[in-house]
Amino acid sequence: MSIYSANAQKYSDQYIKEASKVADNWFNDINNNGYENAFLMLSSEVKAIYNQESWISLINQLMLEFGELENRIVLEKKFNSKIEGLEDGFYVLIDYKSNYSNTINHNEYILLKQNDKRKWKIVDYNYEFENKIQ
Repeated sequence: MSIYSANAQKYSDQYIKEASKVADNWFNDINNNGYENAFLMLSSEVKAIYNQESWISLINQLMLEFGELENRIVLEKKFNSKIEGLEDGFYVLIDYKSNYSNTINHNEYILLKQNDKRKWKIVDYNYEFENKIQ
């Protein structure tokens, strides 16, 4: 291993650690009705698509559909400097296995990007699940 790749690994590990804290805080907010604070953690690109009121309404409906969070575990964390369809930058993608009261086989994916002020912001949130049969 060269000194350059060891140094790059050190920085990507640090980026993953920093972005993971932001993701944890964001999930804590959306799972505990802290939608206003969660909105502040979104990237400027996302905020350009949704105003705060409409985004809060959408995320509230989504959380009602999911039900209560029972647990969430990290499956994978990856650092990338290139994401298809997005400008080059510092990105961290985190995959989760989540258990909510109204869903099964629930996976969540969050993509964070470091902005020009070196703050990690949410660029994308995605999920897939099946509804529990009542």
